[in-house]
Amino acid sequence: MRMPGLMKTCRGVLLLTFLLLWGCKQDEPPSSPQEGEGNLTLQDFTSAQTCSACHPQQFKEWNGSMHRYSTSDPIWMLANNSLQAGTQGKLQKTCFMCHAPIGFLTGNTVPTFQFSDLEPLVREGITCDFCHVLRAPFVSTNQHIQYTVKPGKTKYGPLSNPVASAKHESAYDGAYDRSEYCRQCHDLTVNNVPVEITVTEWQNSVWGAMSVECQKCHMPAYTGQAAVGGPTRENLHRHDFVGVDIAFDDFPNKSEQHAAIDSLLKNSVSMALDVPSTIRHGDSIDVDVSVYNDKTGHNVPTSVFFFRQMWIEVTVWNGPDTVYRSGYLDANGDLMDNNSALQSNADKDLVLFGGTLYKNGQESNIFELDSLVNNSIPPFATRHARYKCLVSEPGEWNVRARLLFRPFGPYLLRALGAERYIPELRIFEMNTSETILTSR
Repeated sequence: MRMPGLMKTCRGVLLLTFLLLWGCKQDEPPSSPQEGEGNLTLQDFTSAQTCSACHPQQFKEWNGSMHRYSTSDPIWMLANNSLQAGTQGKLQKTCFMCHAPIGFLTGNTVPTFQFSDLEPLVREGITCDFCHVLRAPFVSTNQHIQYTVKPGKTKYGPLSNPVASAKHESAYDGAYDRSEYCRQCHDLTVNNVPVEITVTEWQNSVWGAMSVECQKCHMPAYTGQAAVGGPTRENLHRHDFVGVDIAFDDFPNKSEQHAAIDSLLKNSVSMALDVPSTIRHGDSIDVDVSVYNDKTGHNVPTSVFFFRQMWIEVTVWNGPDTVYRSGYLDANGDLMDNNSALQSNADKDLVLFGGTLYKNGQESNIFELDSLVNNSIPPFATRHARYKCLVSEPGEWNVRARLLFRPFGPYLLRALGAERYIPELRIFEMNTSETILTSR
């Protein structure tokens, strides 16, 4: 079950990192929406800071979310600038469509940038006055997205009986409670190959059939006030937008963000460890680890599954004597597959849930792919990993399996010249199981 290496060249790493890890949508400029469509300017939109006066709770949550971080991410900036240089600017400004949509729509983006080049409103990323003026249809087609915005006095949301406000008008739109609203930036195909299709994974699952929407897990409901002085409501939604990506630099709510990710991952799948209770010494131990995606509405991992690192760590030991281990890291902190610069492919039994992009049977970048291997786990599917090790001495032996996750490996940050952020790459423990067998 070991997956092949994800990339063979630094240039390929940069290409995929920018296009997919950070959500870019295509390799050619889209036909719609056009930059500056409708003569939109920054003055047509309102800063989230203005919204905070009446909506402090929503602002606090959003301000520490990855939606807020989408433009301020230093890794995204480094990847964008490297990719533009490596592809002669072929992408132009298209990745700003999801990472800085107001900047894209108003023409306030440049293909290669520093943060100081961006207006403060642009750096708000996926901000209040984009999401709450976004209108149907919510479309994502091969190689590009299409969205429609209607900035102005009216703000749209999921409350069917909004209270009148002197600040703005409010209108009900039931789409804000449905997964279709997320499709444009969370469903990507390239060359008709399904590359990043989280919404489609959900739609094709039992969860989709039961209408258990994305918002249930990523914007859970709570009781509170939609606005200061407003009535108490039972159907408000959190604006943390918890997923699995992390902020690398100083950012609001960082500790809360890590805790929320940890909770989300710990409640995403089940794992079982199966080993015999006794064996004869000199025989091999057969270890079976099963991972069951029984709690998540889409594949695990999802989104840029070919960069995500979800893997099984297995250890067999007796006191100081460890006779077997798999899923450990090299001195650089990388898994020992072919992305390890120190111990390439040393872990022959590594079970890494992810994938690889191909063209004509060779590892490819997103511009040229014609197929892919996806080893993520669909909803209500199980994956088994089997290990074998020899125990030569009698006694009691500990066997432990852990399911671990991180958004991606350190080798990607090195490829971007972002080594200083490697200490921020936390490994999350999704599940663990341990037992003892007796060797006689």
